Amino acid sequence: MRFAGAILTLFVFASAGVAQPAAPPPQDGVRIRGLSLVSDSLPHADRERVIRSLEGHAYLPSEFEERTRIGLRNLGYYYAQVEDAELTQVRDDKAGKSADVAIKVVPGAQYRLRFIEFKNETLFPPERLRSQFPIQQGDLFCASSMMYGLEKLKSLYQDRGYINFGAIPIPAIDESHRTVDLTIDIDEGKPYVFGHLTFDGVEPRAGAAKALIESWKSLQGKTYNPELPKSWLASNWPAAKQNVYSVQAVENDPREVNLSLQFP
Repeated sequence: MRFAGAILTLFVFASAGVAQPAAPPPQDGVRIRGLSLVSDSLPHADRERVIRSLEGHAYLPSEFEERTRIGLRNLGYYYAQVEDAELTQVRDDKAGKSADVAIKVVPGAQYRLRFIEFKNETLFPPERLRSQFPIQQGDLFCASSMMYGLEKLKSLYQDRGYINFGAIPIPAIDESHRTVDLTIDIDEGKPYVFGHLTFDGVEPRAGAAKALIESWKSLQGKTYNPELPKSWLASNWPAAKQNVYSVQAVENDPREVNLSLQFP
């Protein structure tokens, strides 16, 4: 067994295959009209899966190879090699730039997940942490599932006030069995509570700030949860626009998250 290198590159763009709200295409993006994967060994079914996941979407040309690599890693091709993305029939019209793209691919062997384990976890039992990952033992390794699970872990801890939570995935490869073991080193950090409410700008009407401060007292001192300010604003300032507030973590005793509200 040997440890795999380049942990970070394993998860670059890893969320590309997870169902998420559609992000706007990059300003300089190029839509892939047709994608050709040039390979002597990639099975037809897997080739079509990767093509379907990328065709019709716009990316920066510098992302084409990495997006394709992640598509292959989502099918278990852990060491997939992707290079020489070539754009042809480039068009620039009202719909934006588009092109046909051909990319050379050497998929290599497919690997399966053997286990996911955790180090230094204390707040939640390992079974709760493991349940955040939508991949089972014996499934083909999927980079997107790993990234999704890491994001779920982050939300799990932040909902309990652990805003400085961190996790480092450490993969190990068993070449003889074509399996991946994943150890996730947990840095829980410390819990935070809601601190003070401050304002920036001119209050929309006299007494608005005072009323909000009074209402804020219902949260002050409670365990920080990133969703609570949203619901609090919805109840106390329904006309507020999105992203009208910012948070600042203060490492005093107790550790606090202060919220600054932006008046128009």
